Amino acid sequence: MPRWNIHKRWDYKFEISPAVSDYIAKAIDSKSPSDKTIPMPDDFRRHTLERKIPRSRGGDISIADVHSYLHDRARSRFVQEEDLKFLLQKGGEYVRAYYLHFILDYLDHGSVRDWVRVTGDSVEDCIERYKKNKAVCIPQTQKALTEVIDFLKNHAEDIRRDLTL
Repeated sequence: MPRWNIHKRWDYKFEISPAVSDYIAKAIDSKSPSDKTIPMPDDFRRHTLERKIPRSRGGDISIADVHSYLHDRARSRFVQEEDLKFLLQKGGEYVRAYYLHFILDYLDHGSVRDWVRVTGDSVEDCIERYKKNKAVCIPQTQKALTEVIDFLKNHAEDIRRDLTL
């Protein structure tokens, strides 16, 4: 995952306010609701602890119980859908920042780096692959996802340089 200064630079370029940028970085990169190093924003922490996920064998669990390391919430479609519903209540800027953060993390991941090196795929190709295989979207967030993807594709060379792809 890119350093926060990279995330903040791209949030700034996408006109995400510093407060929202900081909020999303802490929400996604906090290791748990009790992490003292990267404290999760209070309302996002409550969302993570209180939103229950029904299990087929009974005994609903919280989002925090799905993954011990919450950055891995990207692995769970249900968790991301619940995050997006929560963030929609805060506003579209939070949703765009959430998508931007996850896509930059995806592009900076070792497996994507290896893929680019081996196949010669472009940043745009990788963004399309993310959209097709990884992006979680609910109807109300489709426009935000499209805006983020279009923005990143339009700045692909700058991303390649910033992430050293």
